This record gives sequence, structure tokens and C-alpha cells, in this order.
Amino acid sequence: MALQPVDPVTLAVVRARLAAIVDETVEVMARTAFSPILNQSRDFSASLFDADGELLTQAERLPIHLGALRFALMAARERFGERLANGDVVLLNDPYHGGSHLPDMTLCLPVVIDGRVAFWVVNRAHQGDIGGISPGGYSPRATEIWHEGLRVPPVRLVRAGFLDEELLDLLCLNSRTPTDMRGDLLAQLASVQAGAIRLRALVDHYGAPCLAACGKAILAAGEVAMRATISAWPDGMQEGESWLDPIEPGGAAPRIHVRIEVEGDEATVDLRGSSDQVVRFVNSPLANTTAAVNAAFAYVCAGEGRQSGGAMRPIRLLTRPGSLVDPIAPAPVTACTTLTAAPIIEAVLDALSKIVPHQVIAGFARRFRVAIACHDRNGRSVVWHHFANRGAAGAHASGDGWSNLGVVQSPGGTPSPSVERTESVFPLHVEQYALRPDSGGEGRYRGGLGATYVLRYEGVEPGRLTPTGDGVMVPPPGLAGGKPGQPNAVHIVRAGQEVTLHALSGTVSILPGDLIFHDSAGGGGFGPPEDRPAALKAHDASCGYTSVKESAE
Repeated sequence: MALQPVDPVTLAVVRARLAAIVDETVEVMARTAFSPILNQSRDFSASLFDADGELLTQAERLPIHLGALRFALMAARERFGERLANGDVVLLNDPYHGGSHLPDMTLCLPVVIDGRVAFWVVNRAHQGDIGGISPGGYSPRATEIWHEGLRVPPVRLVRAGFLDEELLDLLCLNSRTPTDMRGDLLAQLASVQAGAIRLRALVDHYGAPCLAACGKAILAAGEVAMRATISAWPDGMQEGESWLDPIEPGGAAPRIHVRIEVEGDEATVDLRGSSDQVVRFVNSPLANTTAAVNAAFAYVCAGEGRQSGGAMRPIRLLTRPGSLVDPIAPAPVTACTTLTAAPIIEAVLDALSKIVPHQVIAGFARRFRVAIACHDRNGRSVVWHHFANRGAAGAHASGDGWSNLGVVQSPGGTPSPSVERTESVFPLHVEQYALRPDSGGEGRYRGGLGATYVLRYEGVEPGRLTPTGDGVMVPPPGLAGGKPGQPNAVHIVRAGQEVTLHALSGTVSILPGDLIFHDSAGGGGFGPPEDRPAALKAHDASCGYTSVKESAE
């Protein structure tokens, strides 16, 4: 089909309409999902793709899904090809068949116009529990993917408009919270169906040829923006690296190493020097690794179209199968989005800071979360995910970092749940939630502050707590002479005795009355600390951001 010319006004309207459609799918999901991880913390993404599987737009949700959803869509297309018909919806979660990690269920709905697929609506949502050896889907002691939960290759959840209730029952039976999972999967289905309705209306208004032309123009704009960004950089090669916390006490820290070669308006990102895959759940499958690299480049691209597949075309990614960033099945991978994505982004930004130092932000806090399996205040079996207190952003060349914003792979994308709703439903009481003084790294510009979060467990019987975290040993790095932020610190106080929580120690018992303390990390500083103006130091002290008061000169 020959593409017709498209005028700039029509293109601008269609671009805005597509963004509005994907935003509506987000609202449908958030307002109909059952689990707090989705209806409050919104740990999901929604995207629209063209007929060829190219990303047209993605909702402003989670950067770590930027480019990852295309892997799921391509797996669905490869599995079913021309057999997909109007009214079909494909579901999958397997990291080795297009997924990222098992808790993330992805639904792909083809929008068929005149017998041909014209668009795809895709939704990826983190389920509260997907089985596995630890409640909540994160299994720090998993040594193979089958320990982490139910693997689902591309299957049709809906055929010609009819929901496969038997498949839905099978999926929910493998969750510790089957009612929530059923409601959440149906919310995902409603989300993609709402997107399909709006896209059909858009086709009716503009026609398929016009929309196809607009789609190509949107992709081209993203490519032009990224090529313009890269072409302004000097040609050459720079290296960057970052580390995860050691996965065993006294063990070596898994390393992410990158070489970025800039040539004209293209960049090659070589991650082949990274550590070999490990027997713990921090391995990052290719979809997650690709998304992390794309996110890092999006942070330094100021042009239009960063959220489209076109912006990814000038970036060539090289990985080594069997490595931490491209593992071979059946390596466990569940922590890839929560933990490993951050050092991948950090390593890429470390290399970019040597190319465009004033466009890169200092280190963000790493993620530290816990999942608590217990009974809610009505006696129902539940899993609560700690999505509050996500730590701070690093400083940058123009100012201080943002406090308690969130991790670099999803800054602000997964908001903290309501304290009141948490306390009313779950046997939990938030004793304290406050900024953590002195946690931001010193510099000409100070890193943002982490926070202190204290939670009391009020269950009538013991619960089970699974910690999953990083950034206890590796603090958020400073940049351009700035100091690192304070790292994460987590422990339990039980009957006056402190019990340290190890990020990869596996599920532990939690007793009624236990207090869980989480000090989230501060962001890294930017520039030499001695260059910070006295007035800013005095302001920090007066606000309680720092504990040492200094007077302005």
C-alpha cells in the first residue's frame, strides 16, 4: 500500500489522539484493577504499535518497558502469524519468549481493519503473585526460572471475542491471590479493548492509509530526534561500568561493562564485557536489557518522539549470550526490572557522561522492596508489596536532585500507595515516613534525599516477608566530582532486638509487633562539594536536609 502524503496539522492531531488513546487505556487499567500494586502504584505500561510491530507511542509510565514490549509483540506475531483474527488477544509472560520477568503479564490485541492488522494495543502489568517459591513473585533463592512462578508462552486468552475461561482458571490457580489475579487480568483485557475501540474510531475518521502515513511520520520524527542528538556528540569510544551488590556474602559484585562507540549519527552499545550469568534472579533477559539501554539514551535526547520505536533505530546493541545481560534459559531473572536495570542504565550513563557530561544526571537510588504475605484485616490471603520510599534522584549540572522520586528505571512512574488505604486493608501501620537528612550526596549540587519508612506488622499470626533489593553495598554514584549518596539500609526490630535484612536472603517470618525500618538511598551529588554556594548550604540546614547548619555569607 502506497503511503499518502500527510500534512503537518493532521500529523499533529493524530499524534495527540494516539497519546490520548494510550492514556485512556492506562486510566481504564488503574480504575478497574484489583491489586494495590496496579490500582495505586500503577506498575504497568500501555503502548500502541503499527501493523509492522513498530512502537508508535507509549504512555508516560515506566521507562524500563521502553522497547521491551516490542519483544513480546514480536513473539506473539511469530507464534500465531496470520492465524490471528479480529477479537483475538494474546497473553504471555515468559522472559525467553518476549517477556521481561514472570510477574509481568503482557496482553497483545491486534486491531484488524478490512482483514488486515492495522494496529496493536499492548498492556504489560505486574501481577501481585505468580507462584514460585516466594510470595509476591520475587524468589531470591531461585536457581532456575521454574522456581520463580508460572511460565506462559504466547497463548490466546481471547479467541474471536470469547474469553478462554479454562485458561484464565489455570492462570489464577497458580497464584496465591487468585481473586486479585483474575480481576487484574480482566482489567488488562478491558484496557486493551478500550484502546482498540478508540483506534477503530480513529480509522473511521481518517482512514487507514492516512493513519499508516502518520505512523511512519511519527517513527521518522523519533529517528530524526535521536540522530540529531547523537550527531552532536564527538566521534569515538567511551567505556562505562556499574555493579550490583554481591549476590553472596563476601562474593564478587556482578559487573555491567559497556563500550559506546559514536560514529556520525549512530551509536553502538557493546555490553559483551559484562559478567557471566549467575545462579540468582538478577539476570537480565534481552528485552529488559534493550529497554534499559533505550531508557538511558532517552534521558539525553531532548527531541520529539523519544517514546517511539524510531528513536531506537540509530542505536545498535551488542550482547553476549550467557552473560548477565543476555542469559540463556533456564537462568532465573525475576529481579531484572527491579534491580539489574538500574546498573545497566548507570553504566550507559557513565559512558555518556564522558561524552556529554552536562547532559547526564548523577546516580539514583537503587530499589529495595519487600513483599509481605499474610491475611488482611478481613482474613483474606493477600500479598502486600512495598512501593513507598523509593529513594532519590541524583543532582545534575543545573540543580539539586529530586527527593524520594524513585529509581532510574521508573522515576515517578510507580507512585507510593496511600498510607490510609494500606492501613485500612492490610494488617500494617505506617509509624513514620519522612525525608532522611544527610542522605543526598554532597556536591556543587546536592543529591536528592531518601526517606525513612517504618512499618509495624499488626497481623494476628506470623506472616512471611521476602526482601528483594540492591544498593546496600553500592551507593548511588556522584558525577563530576560529586559525592555518592547514602545507600539503602533495611532491618527489623523485634522485641527491642535489631535483625538485619539481607537483600537476597529469601523469605523470613515476620511476627506481630515487628517493626520494619527502611532508609532509602539518597542521590549522588554533581560537581565538587566545595563549590556549593553558602546560601544553598544554609537553606539545606534550615530545611533539615542536612544536620550541620552553615550561615550564608
